[in-house]
Amino acid sequence: RTVAFGSSLLPAITIPEIFPEDCDPPLDDELTCAICRALLREPVECHCRHVFCKDCIMVWLRTNSTCPLCRVSVQAASLVPAHPLIRNMLGNVKVKCRSPGCSARVAASIYTTHLGECEFKEVPCPHDLCEHRCPRRTLEDHVKTCPNRMLTCELGCGVAVSAGELENHSCMLKLRLQETTASLEKWKQEASERSQLVKCLENTLAEMTLERDGWKHKAEDASHTLESMRESLREMTADRDSWKFKAGDAGRMLESLLTLAEMTADGDSRKRKAEDAKNTLENLPDSLARTTANGGSWKCSVPLETFIAVILVIVGIVGISVITVK
Repeated sequence: RTVAFGSSLLPAITIPEIFPEDCDPPLDDELTCAICRALLREPVECHCRHVFCKDCIMVWLRTNSTCPLCRVSVQAASLVPAHPLIRNMLGNVKVKCRSPGCSARVAASIYTTHLGECEFKEVPCPHDLCEHRCPRRTLEDHVKTCPNRMLTCELGCGVAVSAGELENHSCMLKLRLQETTASLEKWKQEASERSQLVKCLENTLAEMTLERDGWKHKAEDASHTLESMRESLREMTADRDSWKFKAGDAGRMLESLLTLAEMTADGDSRKRKAEDAKNTLENLPDSLARTTANGGSWKCSVPLETFIAVILVIVGIVGISVITVK
């Protein structure tokens, strides 16, 4: 990484935050930042010749416009990288390793590299869920026995489980649980679909019930109308039969009247014939007496047809009398 100030480009030395007490021998004040009181990192120089950490002076100048030491006016654009001699001095500062048990004294320029390799530096366990920290030199042994290390089940399921859970791991139980969970989800889906179907059927049934009630009322109205029509028909039939019976009586009466009229006409004719026959009969003794007195033979002066007619009239009168009596 390089830091650019003005027209000069110089290689930047990455130095972690190091305080005077971390150095052996103790750090000179000229190599410490007056703002953070730590070893200068990426040092930059003001035109007043005071040197500060780059990040520290940039933060300072956000709210101030003077040098923190001499109060001379300073602008960020006027900052330049520190002299190479200062940078070399910083890189050669001896720093004591902070890791417990480590007695190494290394140059500040390689201190970061040392921390990445120090066997005494405390590092975290790489396994998830494990919060254990130990020196780097014992990390390998811990990783091999870490209860949170992931192992593959060798019973056939191939599921990765932590070492602490492996003893209680049951492939069949897990498989059954997975199958049961899948079945449960399927049943939930089917239950939801059936619930929706039931609601749909209930709505359809309610509509059909309303429609049925409507048709029921219409059928009842039609039944009442039909019953009323039947009653009217029965009354009309009764009236028709009554009039038919009366018409029959009237017909029979008319026939009787016609018969009586005929009989009356016949009776008048027979009455006249009977009167003629009566007159003839009444005159018959006189005619017979006169004939006998004259000593001659009796000869009826009544024509034969008249005589027969008289006889028939008598017979008819007798018949009428018999019918009347009956």
